[in-house]
Amino acid sequence: MIDVLAFRRLFADIWSVVGTRYAFYLCLLALTGLLEGLTLASVVPLLAAIGIGEGGSGAGGVVSRTVLELLGWLGLGVSVPAISALILASLFFSTVVFLAQAYMGISLQTSYVSRWQKRLLSGIFAAKWGLFLKTRNGDLINSVVTETQRLGGAFYQTGLLLTGLLHSMIYMALAAMLSGLTTLGVIAGGAFLFLITRPLIQRAYRIGAGISHENAELQVRTGEFVGSAKLLKATATESEALRVLSGIIQRLRKHTLANGFDAQIVKGIFDFGAATMVASILVISRSVLNIDAAVILVILAIFVRLIPKLTGLQQSLQSLTSSLPAVANLNEMAHTIEAEAELTKLGPLPEVLSAGPIALSLHNVAVNYGDVEVISELSLSIPPGACVAFVGRSGAGKSTLVDAMLGLVPISAGSIDVNGIDLNELPLHGLRRRIGYMAQETMLYNTTIRGNILWSQPQHSDSAVMAAATLAAANAFISQSPQGLDTMVGDRGGRLSGGERQRLGLARALLGNPGLLVLDEAASALDAETDAAVTQALELLKGKVTMVVISHRLSSVRMADYIYVLDKGKIVESGTWSELEGSEGQFGRLL
Repeated sequence: MIDVLAFRRLFADIWSVVGTRYAFYLCLLALTGLLEGLTLASVVPLLAAIGIGEGGSGAGGVVSRTVLELLGWLGLGVSVPAISALILASLFFSTVVFLAQAYMGISLQTSYVSRWQKRLLSGIFAAKWGLFLKTRNGDLINSVVTETQRLGGAFYQTGLLLTGLLHSMIYMALAAMLSGLTTLGVIAGGAFLFLITRPLIQRAYRIGAGISHENAELQVRTGEFVGSAKLLKATATESEALRVLSGIIQRLRKHTLANGFDAQIVKGIFDFGAATMVASILVISRSVLNIDAAVILVILAIFVRLIPKLTGLQQSLQSLTSSLPAVANLNEMAHTIEAEAELTKLGPLPEVLSAGPIALSLHNVAVNYGDVEVISELSLSIPPGACVAFVGRSGAGKSTLVDAMLGLVPISAGSIDVNGIDLNELPLHGLRRRIGYMAQETMLYNTTIRGNILWSQPQHSDSAVMAAATLAAANAFISQSPQGLDTMVGDRGGRLSGGERQRLGLARALLGNPGLLVLDEAASALDAETDAAVTQALELLKGKVTMVVISHRLSSVRMADYIYVLDKGKIVESGTWSELEGSEGQFGRLL
């Protein structure tokens, strides 16, 4: 069955986005059809004026009289030049209106697609971190890039569908005025053609759903394999990746082929049916109904133009039906994204947080992922300007604890205070602008070294950029790069070594004198000499910025004022380096 609800949802969504402009667009569609109808109607008296048929009597009399009355109203005489002028004027205005309608249709379509893309992107970037933990990145990208374009195709097909409907109604009304029996026969023939092609429309929705699914899979899997190209090359598993992608491509090809060929089947059926109906009109109108010759010629002209519109109607309906799954997919994705919106206070940061190092206090904090407790009743305090390190085995809860401090993951119990103010009462966006953050995997963008360091603080000068780079021990390799700060780093920083990427990430985190510096395995790819240089630079920042360090390399936490050892979401040991160095507990085993 055709999904009527999906059709209603699409039209309601179009109206909600483009509003009354769509009504004006429909008026232009109708006006185009009326002008085309006037052009064809004017042919009857024109033919009579040159001696073909009677024009003004019998079938077609109403049409001729209407045209003649219009000529009289315009002050034109009934002559071949006058009627020809009316036809040319009608054609001219029809062309002008058609171009206006075409421009408006394209404008509304692109506006509709861009509004959807902006809505999705706004929702994605306003969502809580949890959205990215439970939704495949490829599905998000596919919705923004592929499904919105399919929705744009659906919008375009609605225009074709409505054009076909309005113009067909106008042509049939005109044909009915000329010969009601002939028109009734064509309507019956058209209904029969629609009926026998109905199964193809029903199949189009299923094919469209398959195209949506395979497009998403192709987007997701291609992103995964391209992102892990180094692993594929190193393990000689390129053929396995190609096998997976080839299977998706083959299924997508199968759906696309079926969808495209079904449209050609419809065209073939309607073309044959149209030829049969035109031949029948010619024979029956003259030999059976004894219709005037001029009227027969005009009826033939009408149906020669009408049949392609009926064919287009069916093809548009089929194409639109195959695109309808995109409507449901996008609405579902939009609701999923918007349900994950990060609710936070708006406005500026309190004065106590506008400058200087940040203090943090955690009181009986617990964090759950579903039914799994990752952090359990944890309490600690980090004074302003202190350097605190979290160490422990993989999975101990270190990164989750820091994510909770940043408000990236919700806490299920307890509270977190920032400079004495509950984290939930603060404008998170403003707070995060005062945080320098560097994760274990340094994310660089395909732009210049300068662009990457300035990403979160674009207002700073080159001197400030190089000062941050010096602190991160990145100034030497920047100076040696071909274009210095203007050197392109490649996709994900692929033109740089792992250590160079981490130093740029550290420089970005240090730019602008943050109040809190979070370093999550920031030294994992640094050689011993660079690690020592960075550690020495960070030592100079103690007291000026609060530092939270997560590391498996215990050499990186020697500078910490206080060290917390985590295991299964709990603090099992704590103290200074000298206090813990000789420990027989877990810290000692980590050394």
